[in-house]
Order: sequence, then structure tokens, then C-alpha cells
Amino acid sequence: MTRAGQTRITPAALKHTVETIAASAFGVPRSNVAATLDDDSGRLAATVSVQLALAPLLDHQGMGRQGKDGGTLFDRSRAARTTIIARGLDLTGRTLGRVDIRLSGAKQSSDTAMVDAPGGRNRQRRVT
Repeated sequence: MTRAGQTRITPAALKHTVETIAASAFGVPRSNVAATLDDDSGRLAATVSVQLALAPLLDHQGMGRQGKDGGTLFDRSRAARTTIIARGLDLTGRTLGRVDIRLSGAKQSSDTAMVDAPGGRNRQRRVT
């Protein structure tokens, strides 16, 4: 026996799906991502805010690390936008018409920001 019906994806489920895809695309925890969804002439528009954890600006030899984690922030954002659009369609069946990405903040990874100081105190590392 076949029953006719419909399947609906709630707005909250769509929002969480977009947030999870964006977190994966940027390589950050889902808690670092917030999304809002709107109508874009019948398609889904998403605004995604991401808080990134940045690698140290300089390595121990004073050389910049550009490119180590996938290029500039603009390159990473373009790649993430493409991923969000493609995976969003695959998972939800909804076409994302517009994806705005806002990098809302950045912080240095905690494992490299602090070093042990004499006497067991922690202090900020100074780059000279």
C-alpha cells in the first residue's frame, strides 16, 4: 500500500545543515558558525558567519605561512561557498541562490599562543 504525502524540512533543520556544512568546509567546530536563511526569489539565501582559528602568523624561522591551510582567507571563503552550495543541494534538495560569508572573528590557536614562563606562569609569546 502506497500513501501519498510530503516531506518537509523545517527551517531549523535547514539552518543547522548549512551551519554544519560551513563548519566542515572551513575546518572549524560547528559552534564557531552561525547561519541565517532568507528567500532569494524562490531560492534559498544563506548568510554564514564564521569565527576562524588562525595559525600563527610567523613560524619559528620568521617565515610567513601563507598557503599552508589552503591559501588566503578569500580563497578559503570562495572554496567554502562552492562547497556549501553543492553539499546543501545534495543533502536538502534545495538550491542555494546566494551564500554570503562573513568572517566574524579570528583567534590564534591556544596551543601556540602561550609559552611557559619561569615560575610556572604563562605569558604571551613575543615575536621579534
